[in-house]
Amino acid sequence: MAHVADADPVLDCCTMDAGALPWVVPDGPIEVLLGEHRTILQVLDEVERESRRLEAQGALRETFWRDVLRFLDEFDDGLHHRKEEHLLFPALEAAGLSAEHGPTAVLRNEHLRAHGWRLRLERALLERDRTRLGAAVGGYLDLARAHVLKENQILFPLVQRLLPAADLERLGAEFRPLLADQRLRCWIRHPYAEPAPA
Repeated sequence: MAHVADADPVLDCCTMDAGALPWVVPDGPIEVLLGEHRTILQVLDEVERESRRLEAQGALRETFWRDVLRFLDEFDDGLHHRKEEHLLFPALEAAGLSAEHGPTAVLRNEHLRAHGWRLRLERALLERDRTRLGAAVGGYLDLARAHVLKENQILFPLVQRLLPAADLERLGAEFRPLLADQRLRCWIRHPYAEPAPA
């Protein structure tokens, strides 16, 4: 992805080894997920601002929305959800949580629902349907923010109670190949030029 020129070199954080990134400090699994949640919330705030700008009859800046889709695919789904669904949730279920009816089942379902909103967003963008785009954005923002709050306030304290230190250490090691740069400019470029009038 193209980046605005600044003092730092352009880095493709999605393909670089996490050990080569000087700003990534491997930490415990909960700290890693909390850091990713902060990044996700920052992106959601940026999405809400752009959606409001669009509602005020601003131009449809397709590059912004393509970057959002890339962020959802590569960071949210490819890095964040992958750590939760393939590593953290199974560890909690091995510790006694129900995979069918417990908190992990609810959170997996919310991941699926978020993906559904992401597909609606992409479809509205392809059709250049501003009304449907706004509706998809609103649905996604509501779900994603509530989901992050639920994990921060319910799931992560549960992890600390249920999983022994050895399991947390193992999860931390398993997370390392999936560590992500927290800097938004790896996915979201800024500023976005207004499209030329049709």
